[in-house]
Amino acid sequence: MKLKYVGFIFSILLACVPPVFSFYGYVPPSVGGMFFIFLISAGLWIFEIIPGHATSILIIFSEIIIFSNPGKWEFLKQYAGPGKPTPPAVFLASLADSAVVLFLGSFALAKSCVKVGVDRWLANRVLPYFGTSPKYVLLGLMCITATISLWMSNTATASLMIALVFPLLMVLDKDEKFRKAVLIGIPFAANLGGIGTPIGSPPNVIAFANLKNQGYGDYISFGTWMLVAVPLLIILLFAAWFWLLRAFPASEGLTLSLRYETISEEGSEKKLRFVLFGFLTTVLLWLSESFHGIPAGVVALFPLLLFTSFGILESNDLRSLEWDVLILVAGGIALGTGIEKSGAGIWFGELIGKQAGPGESLWVLGIFFSIGLFLSTFLSNTATANLLVPLALPVAALLLPGNESYAIQLVLGSALGASLAMSLPVSTPPNAVAYAVGGFEIKDMAKVGVRIGLLGLVLVLFGFLIFK
Repeated sequence: MKLKYVGFIFSILLACVPPVFSFYGYVPPSVGGMFFIFLISAGLWIFEIIPGHATSILIIFSEIIIFSNPGKWEFLKQYAGPGKPTPPAVFLASLADSAVVLFLGSFALAKSCVKVGVDRWLANRVLPYFGTSPKYVLLGLMCITATISLWMSNTATASLMIALVFPLLMVLDKDEKFRKAVLIGIPFAANLGGIGTPIGSPPNVIAFANLKNQGYGDYISFGTWMLVAVPLLIILLFAAWFWLLRAFPASEGLTLSLRYETISEEGSEKKLRFVLFGFLTTVLLWLSESFHGIPAGVVALFPLLLFTSFGILESNDLRSLEWDVLILVAGGIALGTGIEKSGAGIWFGELIGKQAGPGESLWVLGIFFSIGLFLSTFLSNTATANLLVPLALPVAALLLPGNESYAIQLVLGSALGASLAMSLPVSTPPNAVAYAVGGFEIKDMAKVGVRIGLLGLVLVLFGFLIFK
């Protein structure tokens, strides 16, 4: 029997413990039922018995059956949680949550930019400023990658940029150490760029949605997220660049020059300008949410409307969007809703509160970040965020009641821990994309990836001490 099936069977047995405890009165039935769903979901995500998005659908289905009890079954009435059964629409709403729509809009934006060649246009205008020195060309490539990854999938960004640097890889000798710096630098920059905005990666969307849904919408917006995350991104990006150059220096006298052909179809220049206009308008609306009051999820409909109406995105383009990722994110939101409605969040928060008092809030933040960093090293960062973020909010509420700043920090810490794990090819899809190209070993990636994760932990804890 394969190891993953053994692990999943163990997770099923573990998931049966909370309902047994609830049967004997140690925990409320609704809490036991919710942790049964939580642990089964964790096993499915960790051991990948079924696709991740299928697990998300299972979560929504299970929560409706158990907590909404649409069949009016007598034996399920005890799982209603505090008050009456939760209406099914509450759980189904996760599929159309504003954060899911926000991510959908970002996918449409990214697809349009790639289709008209915004990536090549950006590279041709930015790279010349970095000259021909290998170390500065690497910095330029990493900056462009991180910038693109702010607004589109980090996986797509890594694939795109690796395709763009293929001409460079072809002219470099196979024994040239600097090849490793380029191949590892691009996925690392894509991973780091993903932390900069709420739409940069699925863990961000999950954190953003849970904060909004739990009443912290007045304290976190698109702009305030960037205000916190972009400085962290810049520090980590330069640190990664420095460590890559130390680990894989270029040969003496090596010079590089990159130039890309732009798309030359009829009307391509007009399409490029149109997409850039739509892109900049959307970004400005996201950043100025506090002035005009239009939620980020509603703004995300603008590029979708604009580019479909004017033929930039066609039916085939819409069908090729990453719908499975949207469903995976919706599962994390539904998990957070279930933990809140069942009372499991309060129960778990009280349990942690008995072990850690308000004075240990810094250590709790470090533990959540570290767990996210460790788990995401070996499994999907989206799955990791789905598991950690819904638990972070009730813990924050019990440790420091009424402290909105700490609640946001603990949720962000959990999401960032999941995003900054990049020491192995399996840690993130961009890492896997780069490793598939070949040219470096796992230990080469781990050499710098571990340092980035640890530096991220130090910076997050330092930020807590400064802004608590």
